[in-house]
Amino acid sequence: MARPPGLDRARFVLPAGAVLALLLGIAAGEGLCPASLCRVPAIDRAGLALFHGLRSPATDTLAAALTWAGSLTVLLPVALWPLVGRRRPHRPWREAAFVPAALLGTTLLVHAVKLLVMRPRPDLFPTGLPLPPDLSFPSAHTAQIVAVVLALWLQPGRARPSVAWLAAGLILAGAVAATRLHLQVHWPTDLIGGALMAAVWVLALAWHGRGGAA
Repeated sequence: MARPPGLDRARFVLPAGAVLALLLGIAAGEGLCPASLCRVPAIDRAGLALFHGLRSPATDTLAAALTWAGSLTVLLPVALWPLVGRRRPHRPWREAAFVPAALLGTTLLVHAVKLLVMRPRPDLFPTGLPLPPDLSFPSAHTAQIVAVVLALWLQPGRARPSVAWLAAGLILAGAVAATRLHLQVHWPTDLIGGALMAAVWVLALAWHGRGGAA
């Protein structure tokens, strides 16, 4: 019996999504750091200068607390809950693993691009917390929270939450991204790159879960 065309296409969706996310990150990184000589575009200078002007001890404290919402420390338990709290015996593991796969896949892709691009952290202004030990482009915090928000909205086997829920999640993701600028630990283009890579991977994962259907 012939396999449905959608099933054949679905086999290639995940690798294609991973490759596309990697290529997107690498291409953007090459634009920022051609031949490993990193430059600072005007948008990065202006963005960090803007947030530096908004800083105070109180806003630094708030940003340092909120920025944790984009970390694996907070997001990994959220992503694993569908597996740990899998109360419906008939729910396929593939559905329960969707959110963890979205988060962990995004994390791996982002850190792979960090090692390929090798962009240093910002040094234009004093930071609001010690600089993280890894590289700057793309922003893992931004990518991770965007991945979880999109995955929770798109996860298969459940009624999709309202668009208002998605909007609230994206506002939270935007706030976390803003903390990375406020604390002077990322360039604005790092945030854009991380968010785009996360979106490509999660959408590929969701398409794969639907069997590659258009």
